[in-house]
Amino acid sequence: MIYKSSYFKKELRQAYIENKISLRKQFFLGLFMGLVAIAVHFMLQTMIKSVFGERMPHLMQQSYFTTLYTFTFISLFLYLLYFIFLYDTLSFTEIRKNRWYLLVKMGYNPISMIFAKLSALFYSMIIIYTTGFAVTMLMTAFLKYNFFYLYIPALYLVGLLDFLVLGIVILTASLFFKQRNMCRYFALFAYVIIIALRYASGYQKIVSNRVLMQDFYVLFRFDRCIYLPVIAAIVFACLVICFLKAGDIAKYYSVSYENYADFLPENAQLVTRDDNTGRIRSLITPDLSARRSKIFDMVATASLALVVCLAVAFNIFVILISTSQPGKEVTIRGTIPYIFVSETMQPTIMENDLAYFRRIDPYENVNVGDIVLFKDENTVYIERVVTIEDDKYIVDIDYYPPAAQKGAMIKTVDREDIYGIYKGASRWLGALILFANTIFGRFVFLFVPVLMLFYYKQAKMIFISLLEATSDDG
Repeated sequence: MIYKSSYFKKELRQAYIENKISLRKQFFLGLFMGLVAIAVHFMLQTMIKSVFGERMPHLMQQSYFTTLYTFTFISLFLYLLYFIFLYDTLSFTEIRKNRWYLLVKMGYNPISMIFAKLSALFYSMIIIYTTGFAVTMLMTAFLKYNFFYLYIPALYLVGLLDFLVLGIVILTASLFFKQRNMCRYFALFAYVIIIALRYASGYQKIVSNRVLMQDFYVLFRFDRCIYLPVIAAIVFACLVICFLKAGDIAKYYSVSYENYADFLPENAQLVTRDDNTGRIRSLITPDLSARRSKIFDMVATASLALVVCLAVAFNIFVILISTSQPGKEVTIRGTIPYIFVSETMQPTIMENDLAYFRRIDPYENVNVGDIVLFKDENTVYIERVVTIEDDKYIVDIDYYPPAAQKGAMIKTVDREDIYGIYKGASRWLGALILFANTIFGRFVFLFVPVLMLFYYKQAKMIFISLLEATSDDG
């Protein structure tokens, strides 16, 4: 019989080709992952001279290493979303839906069926990841970065192992969670744990170092990092659990009581468990009161309104900051903020910091050492007061580039021309505003709220579903 002689092909055909995911769509998913990785790389290039450039230099370089490393973590997150949205197709949920029951009763070995399921998942995983990895390399070639192949095998293995761990952990969890939403929450939790384990074990320092990654075998030096032995143990344990647990529950049939209401004894109540939330629902009378439904509706509406209002407020703030440049400052409650786009005052004010200046009147004291905002011939400058001579303020910048002539920016300023004193600066907020001005940032902070307004009813139903799931799980 076809199922018995070639169950692996049957699994690929039924679960991965005919049921929503075809081989062609897997290639397109890999293509999409690669294009997103390149798009993120372009976005990060606009933020090199910010706190991100200092904290994450491995993401800011113009090299194959940076684009491929970006792909490894972007693709893992997209694979998580892929698994969450196609959970029923990719997980062992089909066992609970009795799709294996007749095959098992007809004498088919559950072990071989489980092996076919795992093989089909890994086969699909390799196609998606390899396609995305190849697309990222091809797109990087158009950027004319210097090609250096030594770290490519190690980076490929790093990303593929992350796919493997995340996939097998979610697959194993699907054997224990009857609620679909709970397993999806667990998938997100597993993703966070994997990332945390990378940092805690020191693995992240290795894979983000382009010099170390030129040696493929550095990943297997367990004296430096125990991450691979740990995930190997996790994968092995998950495989054992899959073969034991899945083989066991495949022998049982989950009865549906939807058509048996007429045969129940008097006063008996027929209930079922919702696949999404795990809630126990009555099949005869509704179990959710109108009052509870109204509460969920009000909370969902208020949550959506809050998200949209916060997004709109942040966009207004970004617009104000973007227009707050020397010569056309915007004052917010006596404070003049704008993105500082020069290196002249570093290290006090770094390039692309969000700097704050307190607006002052002409009679307020200004002391030596203050960084001041002043006008000179209708041009606005930011410099530090170095001396005061007969109501004249001598100011200068803190940093001169190596090729610049020191002292070239020294100026003598009248007190009435000074109208702001430096209060502080935020590197992270400056980087956030830079991100908000990128295509991704505009999408997150502008288009997402607009989409929520247009698809208000659909978003509201999602909020209500999440609230009900949280309430019932509690």
